Amino acid sequence: MLADIQRLLADLARTPALICTVGRDTAISELFLDGSPKRVDFTDTWAAVEFSGWHIHVDLATIVRVRFAEAQSHADSTSLFISFDDVEGKAVMRFYFPHASHTHRVYTAEELELFGRFKGQYEGLGARD
Repeated sequence: MLADIQRLLADLARTPALICTVGRDTAISELFLDGSPKRVDFTDTWAAVEFSGWHIHVDLATIVRVRFAEAQSHADSTSLFISFDDVEGKAVMRFYFPHASHTHRVYTAEELELFGRFKGQYEGLGARD
């Protein structure tokens, strides 16, 4: 499962216009992806993802489930995201598939198709045995 999570994380980091959120309980950082990371490295269970203005380190051993979700968002809009969850079901990080513009409430066919491609390729990543 670790190799699949690494491949998914690298693919997401190279996808422009996504928003990566990282945080725990009372603080969340929103990191905007432009699709061209300076580096995506893996050492043992650790990942490092670096862009020009920010970087993260995450221990992928804490991730036991990758979840593809559609959830109610602000007001009457819906958000599509991929969540990397820990053993308690809490998100270690999420990758949101944003609308091309935050002014509309419905995903375009292209945005839905992008999420669907990720879901079709990676949805089999479930809980560890």
